[in-house]
Amino acid sequence: MLVATGCSKEVENNNIHLATGGTGGTYFAYGNALKDVAKQDSNIDMNVQMSAGSAANIRLIENNIVDMAIVQNDTLTDAFNGKGEFEGNPIKKTKAVAGLYTENYQIVVNKKLQLKSVEELKGLRVSVGEEGSGVLKNAKNILKAYGLTVNDIDVRYLSFDDAATALKNGEIDAFFVTAATPTKAISELADANVPIDILSLDDRAVRFLENSYDGYSVTTIKSGTYKGINKDITTVGVMAVLVANENVSANHIDAILNLLKTHHDNFNKISGDTLNIFDESALNSIDAPFHKAAAKWYSDNGITGVKPEIKADTSVRKTLNLDMYQTVAVAVLALFIGVLLKERIKFLTTFCIPAPVVGGMVFAVIFCILYAAGIIEINFDETLRNVCMVMFFTSVGFQANMKVLKSGGKGTFIFLALLLLLIILQNTLAVGLSKAIGISPLIGMCTGSIPMIGGHGTAGAFGPLLEDMNVEGATTLATAAATFGLVTGSLMGGPLANSLIKKKNLTATAVYEDDSMLVEEEIKHRREVSMYAPAVYQLTLAMGIGTVISFILSKTGMTFPVYIGSMIVAAVMRNISEYTDKFRIHMGEINDLGSICLSLFLGVAMITLKLWQLATLALPLFILLAGPDSTYVRICKIYRI
Repeated sequence: MLVATGCSKEVENNNIHLATGGTGGTYFAYGNALKDVAKQDSNIDMNVQMSAGSAANIRLIENNIVDMAIVQNDTLTDAFNGKGEFEGNPIKKTKAVAGLYTENYQIVVNKKLQLKSVEELKGLRVSVGEEGSGVLKNAKNILKAYGLTVNDIDVRYLSFDDAATALKNGEIDAFFVTAATPTKAISELADANVPIDILSLDDRAVRFLENSYDGYSVTTIKSGTYKGINKDITTVGVMAVLVANENVSANHIDAILNLLKTHHDNFNKISGDTLNIFDESALNSIDAPFHKAAAKWYSDNGITGVKPEIKADTSVRKTLNLDMYQTVAVAVLALFIGVLLKERIKFLTTFCIPAPVVGGMVFAVIFCILYAAGIIEINFDETLRNVCMVMFFTSVGFQANMKVLKSGGKGTFIFLALLLLLIILQNTLAVGLSKAIGISPLIGMCTGSIPMIGGHGTAGAFGPLLEDMNVEGATTLATAAATFGLVTGSLMGGPLANSLIKKKNLTATAVYEDDSMLVEEEIKHRREVSMYAPAVYQLTLAMGIGTVISFILSKTGMTFPVYIGSMIVAAVMRNISEYTDKFRIHMGEINDLGSICLSLFLGVAMITLKLWQLATLALPLFILLAGPDSTYVRICKIYRI
């Protein structure tokens, strides 16, 4: 049981209450070892207490219930900055004393289930640590790296010991642990011949965790660490930090640091770590203020690495969450504003900038200013955006008429071949430039053929896929690139097309071209109000069957956009109609519906742009966009196009 120690005034007696964790974790063992050497080599009487974990420990110190505690570095950083579990309530009294050892994230699973990836935890019974623990936070982050949340599993909140017992008894299928290795609770399972395994994190998840959260680094749990697990486990780790209430006396802090230094090798045996806790890199990884006495002790002992007084990032920004209906309403408002601006600003119409892009960009800039000023962050429910995207691309699939394609003759296939070469050139330049300037090639792909050939629709479809590959803000990057491509394409293409028309004297002959097939198509698919309902049904049918096709394609191991199955089904339906005349595809109505969905999709895509995500990539983005464009201009000049 925890007892108050009266930390509101500087602790002068020799009693120190230390909060650790559950009995099956390393915190508890480390705390008891510290208690033993304190009793042996100093006059400190240390009372080691169990707790729910890092977040709970910090609150115990803040509430003057304990004097010291062991916590995870990432949780300490969040608490200092008023983030995560401590949103809007940054800590004031908890100060760092020493980095102790590296804690590894371990996902223990029932070996009989033959699980190979974290993704396979979906629907299973999984313990994610106790409420208020750092383990819970880590579990959520790891699940997020695989596109999951705690809502995707049958979640349990158990201590290490209770989770190990539950796994042994068949009551759960897996549990998360953040602790030094070997961890007592896991070792006891392995030594009792309980069939267990530990999941490795794949490279993509490791990159996501390292790039998205402070204090994480890749680690390896060596083969043989646990009985029966004869393979290296790739995971990530975080520093365990000893913290103290700011009112703990300098004498106590000095004594404890001297104990840690004197018995360093023995403590490393408990943690299983070879970390030198007095190394500069170990101290420098702690992004929270040190206890004044600890900072002085390091300075007096010639140990560097303690960061100077740091200021917390305590800016509290309000958030406004809009549901999917409100999101679409804002997108429609952006569309109307875009139409209004196009009527008044001539070049927007001259260069064919879509109204949703114009109005949406206005909203995106306003939202960015509100965010940057720390006033408010607006979050949107993008559910209907994805529905509109799939419906639009399904309508595009219905355009795939083989009869019209054949009528284009040799020229059509030459054009498609040149287009394929352009796609290869764009992606080669984008990836090459990315490597040259030292950024991820996947960021380069955000500026390659995806937005430049596919436009805003394809950018919006592939953006989330790239984000799943840990490219933060990929949708924003790709959409920004598509907007750049649209504007520069109009600026470059308009004069070029006009020049070619005059050079080839196309205006004089254009009216004499045989466009009877196109006219026949228009007449054949003339819009009828009564036919909009069947058109909706045809789109819906193609989308529904398309989900099955997309599922089958996903089993190939390749990644496809969500709409690919629907496009394929739509194309098949269109050509069956053309070649059999058994049923009619209502193309006029489908085109109208597709245009509506495209406008809504673009509107939502633009208003949800997080322009602040482009700040750190401003220069690379300029190089990636300007470099290929200048190359294309040179090619045009060389071949006198």
